[in-house]
Amino acid sequence: MLWLTWRQHRTELIGVLATAVVLAVVTAFAAAFAQRTRLELGVDTCVALPSGNANCVNLSQEWRNRVGLLLYLFQGFYLVPALVASYIGGPLFARELERGTHRLAWTQGIGRIRWGATTIGVVLAVTLVGAVALAAVGGETRNFGTLLFGTAVYRPWDTFDVEGPAFISFVLFGLAVGAFVGAWRRRILPGMFYGLVLFGLVRIGVWAELRPFYEPPIAVLQTPFVFTGTFPSSVVSRVPTDAWQVGYDAVDGQGRFVPQARVTALNEEFQRVGCSPGQRCDNIFYLNQHDVYPRLLYQPADRYWRFQLYEAGLYLILTVVLVAGTLVMLRRRDA
Repeated sequence: MLWLTWRQHRTELIGVLATAVVLAVVTAFAAAFAQRTRLELGVDTCVALPSGNANCVNLSQEWRNRVGLLLYLFQGFYLVPALVASYIGGPLFARELERGTHRLAWTQGIGRIRWGATTIGVVLAVTLVGAVALAAVGGETRNFGTLLFGTAVYRPWDTFDVEGPAFISFVLFGLAVGAFVGAWRRRILPGMFYGLVLFGLVRIGVWAELRPFYEPPIAVLQTPFVFTGTFPSSVVSRVPTDAWQVGYDAVDGQGRFVPQARVTALNEEFQRVGCSPGQRCDNIFYLNQHDVYPRLLYQPADRYWRFQLYEAGLYLILTVVLVAGTLVMLRRRDA
């Protein structure tokens, strides 16, 4: 059965491994080249002046010109799990069910569960190897940060989706969700399309609604502008530069949450009223006068790997559930 599975799916499996190895090698060399070029040009050590520094802009542009299209390898890591979901997972069972070739295996003394489990097990194992190879170099894409993130300060959160156990779990989940939808729809194209859509919806939902709150975020009060003369010169921020800012809220002087509608109303009122002569022209100060204290919410960098494990665990649970659901579906549906 293992040999039969390999013979049936060897083209996709070899393609997955070859693509993963090539992308990993290219990424490693490209990241090293990008970092070396940055150091040679002095992009990260260029001193930015309050009025701007044309030399820094020129150095950054020169760096982008030298690295060229290699910068966009970063986006390639986002596409890998989605492509696995659509092109590997979607047709995995749908091809057999649509063409009726599954009946040959089922009539040769090979049970449905054994057939389904062996097929998805082999493909998952090979895909896992490719995912591990990519996850090992995904973090190196932070060397492309100047163009993509607009800053030379690298936060670990910037590469959360392209490295570590989380990335591996995305790839395995993509395969599982594609296989589940393909087995359910029994058609190749619907399996590819709807598997991709479902994968994308789950990824977006987890990113927006769950990931920021795996642990309660740290809240710091927003501080008013610091004034020197007539115009604000800087903003005091107690959010670390390597933290992930996940949102904001507001409390009153007693620490009770203030509805966002009230904060919005006060900000609109501040825009209408404007600034009186001799009064501080600062909406944060205006909110404080009305017993409203806005806060920034962030996740510190030291939680990064714990969040990686949380997310990987979540997607692996979903993967197991989808694989089990696929096998149950194959067992119960007619041939």
